[in-house]
Amino acid sequence: MTQRPQKTPRKHRAVGYVRRSTDRQEQSIPDQKKAIEGYVTEHGLRLTRHYVDDAISGTSAVGRRAFQQMIQDAQSPSRRFDLIVVYDVKRFGRVDNDEAGYYRHVLRTHGVEVCYVSENFNGDSTDDLLRPVKQWQARQESKDLSKVTIRGLLSKLEDRNGGNGDGAARGWWMGGVPPHGYDLRYETIDGEFLLIVRYMPDGTKRILDEKSNLTRTLARGESLNISKRDRAKLVPSSPDRVQAIKLIFRMYTEQGKGFKSVAESLNVDEIPTPRGPAWSHIYSGQWTDTTIRAILVNPAYAGDLVWNRRTDARFHRIQDGRAVERESAHGARLVPNDESDWIVVRDAHPALISRRVFEQARERRESRISSIEQRGSDPRLKTHGRTWQGQRSRFILSGLLTCAKCGSRYQGVTRHKGKRRADGSKVISRSYGCGGHITKGNAVCKMNPIPQDELEGAVVNAVLEFYAPYLAKGGRRELSEAVKEQIGTEGEHHEAAHARAEAERNRITGIINNLLDNITPANREHVDDRLKELTEQRRQLESRLEELDHLAVSQEEIKAVTGNAMKFLAGLEHTFHEGMPQEKLVALRQCIQRVHIDGTARQAQAAVRVVPCSNLGAIRQIDLSLESADTAGASRNRGTQRTQLTLPTVTTSRERPP
Repeated sequence: MTQRPQKTPRKHRAVGYVRRSTDRQEQSIPDQKKAIEGYVTEHGLRLTRHYVDDAISGTSAVGRRAFQQMIQDAQSPSRRFDLIVVYDVKRFGRVDNDEAGYYRHVLRTHGVEVCYVSENFNGDSTDDLLRPVKQWQARQESKDLSKVTIRGLLSKLEDRNGGNGDGAARGWWMGGVPPHGYDLRYETIDGEFLLIVRYMPDGTKRILDEKSNLTRTLARGESLNISKRDRAKLVPSSPDRVQAIKLIFRMYTEQGKGFKSVAESLNVDEIPTPRGPAWSHIYSGQWTDTTIRAILVNPAYAGDLVWNRRTDARFHRIQDGRAVERESAHGARLVPNDESDWIVVRDAHPALISRRVFEQARERRESRISSIEQRGSDPRLKTHGRTWQGQRSRFILSGLLTCAKCGSRYQGVTRHKGKRRADGSKVISRSYGCGGHITKGNAVCKMNPIPQDELEGAVVNAVLEFYAPYLAKGGRRELSEAVKEQIGTEGEHHEAAHARAEAERNRITGIINNLLDNITPANREHVDDRLKELTEQRRQLESRLEELDHLAVSQEEIKAVTGNAMKFLAGLEHTFHEGMPQEKLVALRQCIQRVHIDGTARQAQAAVRVVPCSNLGAIRQIDLSLESADTAGASRNRGTQRTQLTLPTVTTSRERPP
């Protein structure tokens, strides 16, 4: 009779756990497995499997999938192991004693022990004394390495010996995927060209030569084999990517589109996204409002390398240009840093958009009105069951109209009259009315409705008449002169702002010096608080002065503004007459800053941009005298619409867009 093999005793069933922190430790995983298998053979154990966490940090159990699966399997009633064998304490995890003790307690509660191959524990009660010490040492090694790494990154960022040795900070790329629209240009420490790396939406990396010719392609996850002494800088990517970035800023600053509307326009035009589904399952391959915002707030597109905007390190963060320990390593890791801790290298690489355009985007973003009452939009106002707002609005003046009486926004209103037509369809009337009355009633303001076609017709006619001289003979030269004049005005505005900021900085510096001269033991605590507040104010002013110093407009930009404006004006009348409502809405925002409505007197005043689609800030006020209600009704009965336009003496304002 055949003898049945004996079952392995329960305490002899073991699994191995191996982990390496980076994919550069090529021999770490095989070496650990070999050591574990030798330990299992020596002690007469039966190894059933290995749990492997590859290229994952051990400073926390969070994110280590194999480790978490092992802990879950150990707690299962049908578990198939009673021992976990690891190479050493560090491989189990560089966690603190509390976290390591918690997981060992969970395992021990369910009858599972942890064995260490190379720690030489005695197997008695002294292990409980030695194990926490070794665990602390493993944790401390990671903390020390964190500080050294940050010191190296700071040295790399502010390296003043590279390149041509002129003593200026180089602003080398600190690692990671470059912003969309840029590639990475690698060079040696002596400045010799090595290669250009272009990241593709599917996660692959294209290696290009100095003339941007493709030499090879790296698969997703494949590392670039370069020396630690080699450096990289941002350089403009392919022309289509650069144009996509410029288009995003233009739609946001000139056309007045929001994040979502910009994303929709890019998706309609099928412009490729920075990352697609092949990169990761979390990406859809479509532009989103969050992606647009991330681009608009990134100073890299204005040529600056800004580092340390956020902290993702577990143990340390950068404060005052040095590594300081974080208060807690167990809370949210990715947190924004105070702007005073940002590290900025000006003009570190070629800019894709001018500083003036980036500043315009920042001003518009920071001045956005979010509340329903201030926006002048109300979810109760619907058309056929839908709320028409923003780029989808059927009212092309939506967001541009302000009530002269109460200051509220005028809103588009759609109403269905009681009687139906002969064919059974409803009679629909559309008009603009005071948002203050709509949201709060007569206590705030009267409705003072103005028919949609009447008001829109008056504004459109006024805009076309205002810009007509630019389309006549010699109009391009006249437009170019207007651009130059307005840029000169912008320069005066910046100079005045610079003078005010500099005077305020000098005043604060005087106060700080006075406080330092009069500090005593009795008032030290109060003075220290005041000095901290004043120092922060001075830092903000110095940052503002740097921004104003870089807002000069080049001659190339003057030509570009003039060319874009002429191209826009050439198709403006066709857009107003034949375009979709969304196209009319966008076009009007490039021409008009706002329109003040006096519904009682049936008059309006439009602030028209001197140079369309430029956001230079200079406007001219145009008075519109609307028809009376009786006249408007008679005109519509006759099948015609007449708008009286009065153009008084034109005044120029330097008022910035809201």
